[in-house]
Amino acid sequence: MRQVLFRAKELLRRPPVLVLAGALAAGGSALVFLPLFGVPGFELGLTLSIAVGLLGGGVGIAAVHQERRLLAGQAPGQAPEAPREDSPGRMAWRALAPALLLNLAVLVPPFLAATLYALVGTRCDPFSLVGFYPLLTLPSAVLSAVVGVFCGFATRRWGRAVLLYLGCFLVSAVPTAWPLVFGPQVYAFNHFLGHMPGPLYDEALSISSALLWFRLETLLIALAVLSLTVLCLDVPEARLRRPRVRAGALVLLGLVLVPILLLEAHGTDLGLRMTDEALLARLGGVRDTEHFQLVYPRGLPREKVERMARDLEFRYAQLARFLGAVPEGRIRVWLYRTDEEKQALVGAGRTQFAKPWLLELHINGREFPHSVLKHELAHVMAAPAGSAPFRVTTRLGVWPLMGVIEGLAVGADNAVQGDLTLHQWAAGMRRQKLAPDIRKLVGPEGFYQSAPARAYTLVGSFLRHLADTYGPDKLRALYAHADFQAAYGRPLDALATEWETFLDSLPLDEATVSRAFQRFRTGSLFSRACAREVALLQEEARDFLASEPQQALELYQRASRLQPQEPAFQLGQASALDRLERPDEATRVLAALAEQVKGQPSLEADVALSQADSAARRGNKEQARAFLERVLALAPSPEVTRTAQVKLAALESEARAGPIQSYFQEKHEELRLLRLATALEGTPKDPYLNYLLGRRLFQVDAPADALPHLSRALEGELPDALRREALRLRVQAAYLAGDCGTVRHEVGALPDYGPAFRAVTSEWAERCDFEDRHFGGPLVPRDAFR
Repeated sequence: MRQVLFRAKELLRRPPVLVLAGALAAGGSALVFLPLFGVPGFELGLTLSIAVGLLGGGVGIAAVHQERRLLAGQAPGQAPEAPREDSPGRMAWRALAPALLLNLAVLVPPFLAATLYALVGTRCDPFSLVGFYPLLTLPSAVLSAVVGVFCGFATRRWGRAVLLYLGCFLVSAVPTAWPLVFGPQVYAFNHFLGHMPGPLYDEALSISSALLWFRLETLLIALAVLSLTVLCLDVPEARLRRPRVRAGALVLLGLVLVPILLLEAHGTDLGLRMTDEALLARLGGVRDTEHFQLVYPRGLPREKVERMARDLEFRYAQLARFLGAVPEGRIRVWLYRTDEEKQALVGAGRTQFAKPWLLELHINGREFPHSVLKHELAHVMAAPAGSAPFRVTTRLGVWPLMGVIEGLAVGADNAVQGDLTLHQWAAGMRRQKLAPDIRKLVGPEGFYQSAPARAYTLVGSFLRHLADTYGPDKLRALYAHADFQAAYGRPLDALATEWETFLDSLPLDEATVSRAFQRFRTGSLFSRACAREVALLQEEARDFLASEPQQALELYQRASRLQPQEPAFQLGQASALDRLERPDEATRVLAALAEQVKGQPSLEADVALSQADSAARRGNKEQARAFLERVLALAPSPEVTRTAQVKLAALESEARAGPIQSYFQEKHEELRLLRLATALEGTPKDPYLNYLLGRRLFQVDAPADALPHLSRALEGELPDALRREALRLRVQAAYLAGDCGTVRHEVGALPDYGPAFRAVTSEWAERCDFEDRHFGGPLVPRDAFR
């Protein structure tokens, strides 16, 4: 050990090594002042693994050159060491040990700095994701030291050794990049650099078994390289030559090669990589259409497959009109059952993604119509306008400009959310002073620096405005390199000002502006305290709420302490306290929260709705009524408004109270339906009960059964928000039941509820017309007319 410490000390006397070690230790420690780096977790671990993977080889090379000097007696205070023919293992170890020690030692200061910073400067738990730090950094440090020693012994010249190390690094990048570029996955593993799990939007991270297997393989590869070094090391020359028969090294090499080969052979099973062939075998189902190959999970009902196939062709036709051009070749769509299945197979569990250069997209199974399909398909269909090699908007062909890439997809989708159009949301955000500058969002960096909800909405509205105003040809010209001057003959600033003037001219009521604050109030991942830890706490709390409310309460309390400005965690506490039958405490939590959110109508409405639930559970109907009336007076989102109206109706009628309570609280779908149906036997024309039963039947894929109940609900007296929703549901249910005649009739007779409602309902009639032309009529479920 003394010799190892001596050699490490001598290494640090070399200026290049001292600079490398200092840069890693001091630079890593300084990172703790950046968002997300103030705890020893994923971000810090990934950055240090990249740094030590790139630079740590230089320490190994320097250690070999030092060993040669020591053998030659050139080091101060050292006599020449006689080389021994039978000690290649000892020579390799004498070079490796100090390099390994330094590579590991430089990882300690950043770890300690982050831990201390988290303990003293934040409320974050420094150990919530601490497992990522050693898993990412230590194997990279070991491998870089071993490969550096190998390269140092391979040649006597520094420059050649460094070039050889860079060559090894580039070789390692090939199996990392290949499945990312040519395969379906979005996660990445690299033995030198560590692991990237996928997009930033999946905030809740956890250590996967795939990461454990991969880091085991990294250590095995390090042992294999060390064994190869010993086999090839010529001790008198301190240089690698042809391999010699050395039993110990051969045995070690054989012992580590076997598990390495096994890990590689089972890479797709272990989650180390994914190929198209393996993914196709895992999912199993294939459906070809005119423009698509749909790969879906085997066992998916035939009707859902056919519905998805028709939806794909419909969206294709819509986007072809919007873009004015289509890609050549068939588009492949990968459909997954659940977020968990997609995470395990290709990464990005909660994030849908596309690979335009491959003409493919990956989406999770969701209710029809799929809420993200059109967005992801727009990425693929815009590929002909993008720049090589990835067929998206880039600067200099390399740096992707995400503001334009995502802006085109959001603008092409032009989705209605919460009864508001894309432009209305963008206008509301501007009036709440939450909108980032669009000029920065479409640049190289600004998009990632902003909260995703804000950035996506603004760039989508901007590019939709450009498309509607100037046409698809100029939009396609813009998509290649985001050169606004070349595409539109006007500078970005002038176009942005024109769009801002358009948004500011849109008529918005106070309720809409308030809802914009509620939707866009959350900042980016980088601006939220302890963001990764809070994401895990929130996920665990949701999982525990039904089964272990005490555990959920503690998790919500912890999340609330970390992000006290986020009301969702206090609402979660109140829900957990109610489940624990501690209503007085729940009331106090909600009362305190109500004071906190005063002046923010949408948040006030959410809190008042929870207060109404709490009062109703305590049997205080008058107080519950007052809270519900308060909710409606605040003019919240349509969803909250409808919920409050239904709950208020329950207070007005004993016949409604039981089934409506069951509707909101019962876990089993069968009991919800049974209690609503039983209640309707006594009051068959009750509009609220008919509305709820029709809604639930629609949601459980029984549209034909839902239609008569929705019609009876509309025959009675319903508040405007419920009537509007019942009309929308009736149009959609008629389409799903295969009754396009009713769809066209209903759409033609609908009242004018504004542009958002008109866009949503008229699309069902558009679908009917499309299916008449391309499929000979609508899809009729087999049980629609039983």
